This record gives sequence, C-alpha cells and structure tokens, in this order.
Amino acid sequence: MPTNDQLQAYRIFSGLSDADLAALAPCLSKRVLAKGAYLYHPGNPGLYTYLVEAGLIRLFFTNAQGKEFMGSMVSPGEVFGLPLWQEQQTRVMGAAALSPAVVLVIQREDLFRCMEHSPALMHNIYRELADNARNLTLRVRALTTFSLNGRLANLLLYLSAKIKTGGRKDNLYIPLSQGEVANWLGASRGRLNRSVKELSQLGLIHCERQTYTILDREGLERIIQESAPEDL
Repeated sequence: MPTNDQLQAYRIFSGLSDADLAALAPCLSKRVLAKGAYLYHPGNPGLYTYLVEAGLIRLFFTNAQGKEFMGSMVSPGEVFGLPLWQEQQTRVMGAAALSPAVVLVIQREDLFRCMEHSPALMHNIYRELADNARNLTLRVRALTTFSLNGRLANLLLYLSAKIKTGGRKDNLYIPLSQGEVANWLGASRGRLNRSVKELSQLGLIHCERQTYTILDREGLERIIQESAPEDL
C-alpha cells in the first residue's frame, strides 16, 4: 500500500489531507508491466485510472486496419486513463508499456467515491482534464501549422521533460522506431531523416540511432516560432 508521501508526489493527489490520502491508499493496487504489455485498447470501457510509478507508457490510436499511431507518452509521476463520466462510454486511445513499467491502479467507482468526499481531489482532476485538453489542442496546432522541422523541434523539447539518459536532461533515448517517430509527427521516414539532418547541420541537435542530444534549446524554440506549414 502506498504511503501518504508517495501519493502526494502525484499532482493529482497534491493538497489532499492525510485523511483523504488514507482513504485512497487501500483502493490502489500495483501492476508490473513488461515492455509491450497492453493495459487497454481503443474501444475498451474506462474502468480504471492509472498512475505511473516507473517506466514509460505510450498512448495510441488505431486506424480501421488496426495499425497503431503514437498519441502521447506518460512518465513517472503522471496519471492517465482518467474515468469516463458516462459508464457506457469507451476509450478513444489505448495504452501500453513503452518500457518495463510499474503503475498504480484505482477503479472508477473508488475514484468517484473519493471525489465526493474531497473537493481538493475533484479540483485536481478538473485541472488534469483541462491540461489534457490544452495539450491536445497544442498537438493539433503543431500538426496543422508547423513545418516538419518545427514539429520535430517541438517533439524533442516535449520529450526532454519526460525521458533522459546518462544523467543529462538534454540527452534523450527515444524508445521508438524511426517509423513510429515519423508516424507521431505525421511524416514519412524519408522526410523525418531529412529534418533530422537539417536540424543537425544547424547545430541544434545530434542524433545517433535512437538517441537525440539537444545542443541548442533556444535554437529549437526559434525553429518552432518561425515554423510555417509546408505547401500542400
């Protein structure tokens, strides 16, 4: 059972009283996931909410043929799979372990019951949902208004807050294939390769296989600000 201090490390539980946290703790169970293990698929009911304790979780969409497309990445300290308000609603996205992971799990009914007795928890969940909506809007804006260089720069800065290697914040090992990164950016592998080469030649990044080193964060931010959509 997680301690109060462990629970308060999650933003969704920040500011809750000791009594609220003590009521929540018995409702949480722990799951250990191997790399590639699925938690749920698009179309599944939203029965549980998850908190990442270790590892990385990918959230994905599927098309009519079942091909998966990266939608987002969730790292330790974050929550995903917040409960759907109506019981008959189903998940739009799926979730799977991008690396070996540990998650805390709480049932929809238990979370709703705790929300009824804790205004702070209700406020935190509202904030989480509002942030999710904002992040989705920003992603749509990037896909529709940024050039590929801008989208890649935006993605690397986004991932720098989530994953790192070698103790360096700007040294990122991205546990995705080149094709998966390209799909995430809405591009072909060839166009992604050209974009990586262009940012490297500008001295903004260095790329070796799946490891990207950010050399100039301000330069990447300028690329985003100056980004314009490519001709259709």
